Amino acid sequence: MPTMNFDALCFSGRDGAPCVPGEPICVHFGEILAGVVDPVPLSLGGTRILLAHYNPSTDEASRRLHRLNFGRVSLLGVTVHIAEHFSNVTTISFLLNREIDGYGGGVRLAGSRSALLQSIGAENIVITPRPEPEHSGQFVVAATWQYNQQNLASLNAALAAEWKIFSDRMAHADATSGRTPRANAWLRRFLQRRGRMGGGRRAE
Repeated sequence: MPTMNFDALCFSGRDGAPCVPGEPICVHFGEILAGVVDPVPLSLGGTRILLAHYNPSTDEASRRLHRLNFGRVSLLGVTVHIAEHFSNVTTISFLLNREIDGYGGGVRLAGSRSALLQSIGAENIVITPRPEPEHSGQFVVAATWQYNQQNLASLNAALAAEWKIFSDRMAHADATSGRTPRANAWLRRFLQRRGRMGGGRRAE
């Protein structure tokens, strides 16, 4: 089965080491460390993990990426990476509660997340209010994704769609600025080379 790779999107462990199940996964966009995901093992055999803690980097380049909705690319990209490279994992649970500017409220953000998870074949999607008073109006979205061929196909299709949206937003941001920011120049070069098909995937 073919695997989808994007030139600019890659993953590593801490300090560039290979990813290890249960350890933090660093999400890179070219030379930018965009964020870190902390997968939590839910079973002793390593067959179930939880994706709940995504921490975007605080530098300006990372903030620029996330203003263009790179977080959705990160979430799906990490899920694909785990599905392809962590052979023992058969179930990925999601617990999404990070606040994101620009969605016009917690209900809209929760609905968008639910639709995204549904599109990749996730099940048992539950939306609950956050209990903390300081997060009033925000919601937690939980779901479970099972490793199978149909869900893999849906996951890859969703990643391709989100990558297209992200790259279009990057191009539009440059076009409407009336200039070519130096910090975005190399990002555009990566985006122009997006989307290669090749390689292999773990056996079902």
